[in-house]
Amino acid sequence: MVEVKKVDTEVQLQFKVPETDYNSILEGENVVIETLHLNFYYTPEVHALKAITIKIPEKKVTAFIGPSGCGKSTLLRTFNRMNDLIPGAYLTGKVLIEGQDIYSNNIRLEELRKKVGMVFQKSNPFPMSIWENVAFGPKVNGITDKSLLDEMVESALKQADLWKEVKDRLHQSALDLSGGQQQRLCIARTLANKPDIILMDEPASALDPISTGKIEETIEELKQNYTIVIVTHNMQQAARISDYTAFMMLGELIEYDKTKTIFTNPKVKLTEDYITGRFG
Repeated sequence: MVEVKKVDTEVQLQFKVPETDYNSILEGENVVIETLHLNFYYTPEVHALKAITIKIPEKKVTAFIGPSGCGKSTLLRTFNRMNDLIPGAYLTGKVLIEGQDIYSNNIRLEELRKKVGMVFQKSNPFPMSIWENVAFGPKVNGITDKSLLDEMVESALKQADLWKEVKDRLHQSALDLSGGQQQRLCIARTLANKPDIILMDEPASALDPISTGKIEETIEELKQNYTIVIVTHNMQQAARISDYTAFMMLGELIEYDKTKTIFTNPKVKLTEDYITGRFG
């Protein structure tokens, strides 16, 4: 389990980054996720996140971009405490969801992970039927009524833009689906738990362009009802689907702004160099 250390340490940052004016950037938005001076350590020597302060708005798509190893996925995983599974890891600072510190002692992890769902880079359907995959979460949460489960499965598959493709084979193995279909099934499985926030860790990186397009269309539809945070190596994808973009480098948040600003008029030279392909 990740330990929360109450220490005041001076963090030496490598890059001189201008302070983000969140009031201007997020004017009129409702902030649902916020980190305050968040530091994350895999070990005392491996400092993966350095004094990250960020605010993420409701019912928008926020993309984390940056080169491999910059801390994107680590930051994403702090939002539903997936890093708790790493022995010896610890953090300082705060992660707030709707104003509540999710690392406080009174947080129930099962409730948090129901509220904050996650879709991983590699699709991971369970070795069971399509129906059972989507119904799994609701059944774990105590729902046993078959007609209600049928409704929830259909609703989730429709939201994931998969219903028309699988409605006549719901009781066939999920492992028989294509890679893109399996990833949308994993999105449906997350949606069946009725989360408020969906975290996506490079959900299309292993998919062909057609399947990637389907995932992106699904994300565009989902943001009408869900807050989505996505990690992506694909800058074109970030530009296409996100409303806000955070650029990270060596564990630091270099720049955060509306996506259009990040890609057309970044304020930090390092951001411009990454966007234009000078490194990364």
